[in-house]
Amino acid sequence: MLVSQISKLTGRASGLLAKILEINPLFQYAQFKLDFSTAIHVKDSDTFTSTAARAENQAAQKDAQKPSTAVNNLALYSREIEIDDLRKLDATLGGGDQALKLFADRRLGGLAVKLGKEIQAHMLAGTNADSQLLGLSTFVKDASAAGQTAALGFTVAELAAMNKNVSLQLNTTANQDALMEMIEQEMANIPGANAIICNTSLGSRLTTIARRHGASGQSLNSFGIPVATFNSIPIIKLPSDCISQTESDGTNSDCTSLYIARFAEELGVAWSTNSGFYFQDFQDAEGTPSGKARMQFFLNLACERTDALRRLSRIRL
Repeated sequence: MLVSQISKLTGRASGLLAKILEINPLFQYAQFKLDFSTAIHVKDSDTFTSTAARAENQAAQKDAQKPSTAVNNLALYSREIEIDDLRKLDATLGGGDQALKLFADRRLGGLAVKLGKEIQAHMLAGTNADSQLLGLSTFVKDASAAGQTAALGFTVAELAAMNKNVSLQLNTTANQDALMEMIEQEMANIPGANAIICNTSLGSRLTTIARRHGASGQSLNSFGIPVATFNSIPIIKLPSDCISQTESDGTNSDCTSLYIARFAEELGVAWSTNSGFYFQDFQDAEGTPSGKARMQFFLNLACERTDALRRLSRIRL
């Protein structure tokens, strides 16, 4: 489900979530699924033997299963805001409750955007340490198996296979064409791919190249916001605090990565949560806001199959 579908929105909450969605495009596409604060993540690693074809009256093929599991704890992101009595007392001088409400709305809106931007950055770059969630770039590193860290039930070899070392600088037509071929190949390896994720610099270059190839387009997402597409797949362009432009290939330090994903609650890439966007408003005292308001997300990465995500790394502009 989209975050707007999974969140319990009352009062000001829907307006605040709308601000998060407007400023942070990954939230417009990311899929969320309900799960407990401490849950068992089960990777889709079923094994099957022989063939399902059988003769009449013969036994069906039996396949014993042993799932690959990992404990997945939700990461906690919380921010509070407080309005001093100084501001509340201004309401008695003629501004009234509406002036105080406007002041509170603007402070809450700024806080919501700040919380959303931090979480969006961690959805890509989160270290899975210091209370951060597991980000896509930490989950699938730009590395061989020796440099990967087993996570969510995936082995280091499986994670290494989800990273493709591009090693191209997009300063020639030949290299740009080669990147287009790689993207199309990897999209074919991800059935139902529905998102290309990159930083704004690479996204702009990708759009330019796609126009030359006749692969560029535009669509409206489920929130009615226009988005550029590559072969009808949305290109989600994120700031460099989400996807760096200073990744290293061992020689150059101006590389970046592009991610192709199938966002889906099951058998895809999603974020587990037991709350979605969780907002607690100011308590009312004589009709005016008082005390603290709090907004929170409890979430972490969930990915169930190796064919749900690809990282194309070491791309230079």
